[in-house]
Amino acid sequence: MTDGTEHTPAKPVNSGAETRIALAITIFWLLACTIYIFGVPGALAEASSSLLTLMITFMAMFFPVIVIWTVAYVSNSVRIMQAETNVLRTSMDQIKTVLSEKPQQDDTALKEQLAEIAALTQQTDSRLNELAQLQTAAPMAEPTTVRSDAAALVEKAPEPDDLSQTTLPLQTPTGPERMPITVPEFIKALNFPENAEDKEGFRVLRRAFEERELGKLLQASQDVLTLLSQDGIYMDDLNPDKPLPTVWRRFASGQRGLTVSALGGIRDRSALTLAKTRLKNDPVFRDAAHHFLRKFDQILIEFEPMAEDSELLEMSMTRTARAFMLLGRVAGSFD
Repeated sequence: MTDGTEHTPAKPVNSGAETRIALAITIFWLLACTIYIFGVPGALAEASSSLLTLMITFMAMFFPVIVIWTVAYVSNSVRIMQAETNVLRTSMDQIKTVLSEKPQQDDTALKEQLAEIAALTQQTDSRLNELAQLQTAAPMAEPTTVRSDAAALVEKAPEPDDLSQTTLPLQTPTGPERMPITVPEFIKALNFPENAEDKEGFRVLRRAFEERELGKLLQASQDVLTLLSQDGIYMDDLNPDKPLPTVWRRFASGQRGLTVSALGGIRDRSALTLAKTRLKNDPVFRDAAHHFLRKFDQILIEFEPMAEDSELLEMSMTRTARAFMLLGRVAGSFD
């Protein structure tokens, strides 16, 4: 419960009352029959005069007892079912209360994180030139990860002969050449900063937004994460099955169907149902989800040849990859 206490449903009142009442009536009835047989002159002789009369006498004595205990059993069963129904209704009300209050009370920090990321992305374009100048003045601090010299994405060479192509706003025309984002930085950017104090996470995120296509993916990822959070779906709450690196490579190569079905390893039925319902009924969410799925697919095709198996596994546990596995499953992207 939201107040931290656990409410145990009270036991039903008068538990076992039917048994006590039935036992009392049975004793009264058998006592009355005994008094009649042995107290009324000639009753015992009449009852034992023939086998048929004896059977009828026993039936007259014990049939009411059977009826009494049948009624008691049915009444007890009805009372228990009513009590269980009330307990179930109370539990459902408590669950609804927890679910309705969780986004306001338990997930405030994550909402603040998403808001901070949104503010960061809005300021990215204005900061890129400043970042380029800072790179010329001092070298960027190296992240404490392995293979820091390995580029995460394919560097696309410019085509100087095609004069119709304008210069991208993220390219730096002067000064030293910008270092491409590394594999560890790429994975960290897909997971977004852990909290508002994660300076390294925000530094890597700024680096990632300098990559034009990767920046588009991160913006699309942030959009769907924000929309999913409105339904109380948070990637940190999901615990998907880890797809093997070969499955990611098959998907990147264009395979679909059973060979890549492990990518839909999200087992949270509530998250799947909510996401599928919103995908069906909310056109804004549907457009954002399909845009995100396309961008992730494009970036994965570039990243997969650069990544080792362990790095693909690490990538699959990022918030962006979990969102891809969730939305890909409900949208049928792996079929």
